[in-house]
Amino acid sequence: MSDSGETVTRRRFVQTTAGVAAGSLLGLTAGAGQGAGPGKRRRYAILGTGHRGTGMWGRELLNRHGDRLDVVALCDTNHRRALAARELMGLPNAPVFTSFDEMFAQARPDLLMITTPDSTHADYIARALDCGLDVITEKPMAVDEKQIAVVLEAEKRNNRKIVMAFNYRYAPKHQLIKELLMSGEIGPVTSVDFSWYLDVIHGADYFRRWHRLRAVGGSLFVHKATHHFDLVNWWLASEPEEVTAHADLKRYGRNGAFRHTHCRPCPHQARCEFYWDMTREARLMKLYAEAESEDGYHRDGCVFREDVDIFDTMAALVRYQNGVVMNYSLNAFTPFEGYRLAFNGERGRLEVRDYERQPFTPGEGTETLIEVTRSFGTRQRIPAPPHEDSGHAGGDPRLMDLIFANAPMPEHMRLPDSRAGALSCAIGIAARHSVDQGRPVRIAELVRV
Repeated sequence: MSDSGETVTRRRFVQTTAGVAAGSLLGLTAGAGQGAGPGKRRRYAILGTGHRGTGMWGRELLNRHGDRLDVVALCDTNHRRALAARELMGLPNAPVFTSFDEMFAQARPDLLMITTPDSTHADYIARALDCGLDVITEKPMAVDEKQIAVVLEAEKRNNRKIVMAFNYRYAPKHQLIKELLMSGEIGPVTSVDFSWYLDVIHGADYFRRWHRLRAVGGSLFVHKATHHFDLVNWWLASEPEEVTAHADLKRYGRNGAFRHTHCRPCPHQARCEFYWDMTREARLMKLYAEAESEDGYHRDGCVFREDVDIFDTMAALVRYQNGVVMNYSLNAFTPFEGYRLAFNGERGRLEVRDYERQPFTPGEGTETLIEVTRSFGTRQRIPAPPHEDSGHAGGDPRLMDLIFANAPMPEHMRLPDSRAGALSCAIGIAARHSVDQGRPVRIAELVRV
């Protein structure tokens, strides 16, 4: 219960979404929703056939909007993985490629989904735009400032747009937070406190995979926090100006007392807290273990490998153009998963505690607790949207519906573009530079959008 004993409904704060279209950034009017007529289908290709590409952007998308798409190509540098993806997606006749150029020349797609490792996104985006393709890309858009420039220049010379797959915006709870702030209930925002917790299950997984390498994933300041920075940029309707950060590697990598190449053959299984038995995951075994012979990539890599060069403990101070300051932190080895978030305003405070996974039942009896406390007033509990088991708290299907079926959305829920992609990853890139150089880094040093 709130301090006042009151419970208010979302209706007071939330603007209706009925009948309002967000509008597409892609040229999808010819067949991917956005007014498409019956029988008009897009020639769809997936570049990067790992777990994400074959999951949300593969099987899940086809189950939801398969009547709008013809999958004309599955492309991955690992041929065995692409074949496994074709089988898992139930597409026995889908052409498989290991080269972007061959894929484009032979399959002639008109819509490309990019789900490759992060450091390759910018190059593939630019090449796809130069080939005249519509592009949707997973985050982050780039892992350094040079790659940001590559994407923005490719867009400019081709006069085209991309869609950033910022699915977290579309989780109903995050839309509610946006609309609470838009309502003016706490007045103009002055500062933000944002702490994200990755537990010893999910957090550790980033250190098993290619994400452990800064050159490939840009560090968790870029790969993971890009999600969070985009949310805050969007929630505040402002742009970042300067970043000061501190970070370290405290738990994984060189901190381990022992190590091996990967978990399955590891002689330390019995005493390693982070041992993970991938053989229990049939899908991952098919996508990764059965494809290891081609590239040597181990999906169950040791979290204590000495080549780990990213951070697991991070903090950043971000100043925005509108004067708001955000205190942000990310820890990758906590005993629970979720986040704490607070917006301090001139007339009150909006607080959020989100539970994603924990070894206890939340005392509030809800996965997401949202409260508004008014200055010189009362505190009120805001009922959170019902918990959704679909990807990213319901964000995945809503994003797919907006892109491919012109789902009704208000203007503030329109599809994120390259500007959103650039500014979100620029915060993480600036944070990484700040740690390395021991100084504040201005966003204008890295990117001009």
